[in-house]
Amino acid sequence: MTFFILLSIVLFFLGAGLVYRFQDIARKSRFFEKDQDTWAKKIFDLNIKGFFLNTLFQIKLFKAGKLRWLAHFLVILGFVYLLIVHAMDGVTSGFFSWYQPGIAPFRFLRNLAGLGVGLGCVLFLLRRLPRFRTNRERVKRKKGDRFRGTASILLILALIVSGFLLEASRIISEPRFDEMVEEYSGLDEDSGQMDLEAFWVKNYHLVLKEDLSSKSIDYENAASLNQEYCLDCHDRPDEAFISTPLALGAKPFGNWLARFRVDNVFYWLHYVIGLLLLAFLPFSRMFHLIAIPVASTRKRIRPQSLKKNMGLLDLFSLTACTNCGFCSEVCNVYPNFQVTGNGEILPHLKIETVKTMAKKGLWDARTVARLRSGNDDCTRCGRCADICPSGIDLIRLWESADHLMTSLGCPDNYTQVLGTSFEQWTRQDLFPKDFGNSSLTSGLADQVAAFENCVQCTICTNSCPVVAHDLNQNDLGPHQVMNLLRLGEKHMATGSRMVWHCLTCYSCQELCPQGIRVTDILLELRTQGQKTAGQIKLSQLTNQGSDK
Repeated sequence: MTFFILLSIVLFFLGAGLVYRFQDIARKSRFFEKDQDTWAKKIFDLNIKGFFLNTLFQIKLFKAGKLRWLAHFLVILGFVYLLIVHAMDGVTSGFFSWYQPGIAPFRFLRNLAGLGVGLGCVLFLLRRLPRFRTNRERVKRKKGDRFRGTASILLILALIVSGFLLEASRIISEPRFDEMVEEYSGLDEDSGQMDLEAFWVKNYHLVLKEDLSSKSIDYENAASLNQEYCLDCHDRPDEAFISTPLALGAKPFGNWLARFRVDNVFYWLHYVIGLLLLAFLPFSRMFHLIAIPVASTRKRIRPQSLKKNMGLLDLFSLTACTNCGFCSEVCNVYPNFQVTGNGEILPHLKIETVKTMAKKGLWDARTVARLRSGNDDCTRCGRCADICPSGIDLIRLWESADHLMTSLGCPDNYTQVLGTSFEQWTRQDLFPKDFGNSSLTSGLADQVAAFENCVQCTICTNSCPVVAHDLNQNDLGPHQVMNLLRLGEKHMATGSRMVWHCLTCYSCQELCPQGIRVTDILLELRTQGQKTAGQIKLSQLTNQGSDK
């Protein structure tokens, strides 16, 4: 009865937790999508193939990292088997009359599944050690996420270890044997219980208080009793290739373990850990078991559907993010992070920022400005979405985040530059200096030797397709940008339309008779100008917030 009461309480908290998480996600989605249709109308554009392939076989994780795929596959496959065949053995045996957890091959399969889950958890823990993480993975992460992830892994590992110890202690437990005899056979000393005990000591590794070596044992009768009362449910335990060696190792302490009913202690420990995992599932990293299948059902955004989905921030899919860092490992604009020092350039940190914004509210001027500047650097190449093991449509997220921040009065850097006068652009005293923490102290634009040989021949400008088409009333040609650098007006050069309109075709650089790296300099100026544009937006957003 106690078991059912505890289970009922845990199932109540599990259900309440799931309802809370779903309502919380829906509420935050509505907060983001004030001018959009409800999120539920848009997320059910289903991708059935992606759901099955990524949920059951985790093909995206396999492409991203074979070792991580192996760890996940071992844990999920083993855990599903243990849940269905072991934890729900009463239900399973009701459907299949030939199933009993104590007979072959189920003892072996149970140990094999437990071993798989244990090895997967160990691989997870090893992956968290600094020496096994890439440079991009070492970029700041929330301590709370790391703690929840590690705690979930340790709980699962504790569940598996306690299960092995429980089975091992039961193999040698005399009180447990007596309980089974009383429940299933009704034997006593007069009807052959001693014979059966001796048989189990010899064949099942049972440990008894009383030494039966001096007793007269009828092993033929014992074998007959075992076949009549025990064999349908209990084979020899040797196929339990992990639990049996543990039991043999504990035999010298068998009487002491029986005296204190350590088998019951391990049972309660195993049971309570399992209940804790269930109760905390909605609030732990294990919620990914629900979120990842949902994210995998979403069809990837296409150009024709981009506009109508522009403002949709699917926060339910974002909960599927495991912070694995694969997206940042393949990010094409990681070098921009090295220049600007803005961590919001990296995809896995942008995801965390969006979730934090949904949780704490949007009017954090510094967060919005940093996220916008980081998102502006994104080329929308799709490599992050292609590799995401959770199946999150990251391109949809980046576009939706841009749309959202524009509505908040935080335009992209290109729009910011075009709308900012040279006078405002050069007044750096108007905004904070610590928007980014660049590790690049100097570059080509700071080295006089890189541009001093420019003779203003205009070959670069005459070969420039941007100048030829006069895109959006382009202001300067490449040779004029070089001249600004020669005059020491680097900051003014970063605000030039030419710097922001450059197509990086490298025609100017290839044709320059002086060998000046014109395109490389323009790209560097644009990257450094991103920081200035972000600082101006931060100042404007801060002023808007104070006005409110």
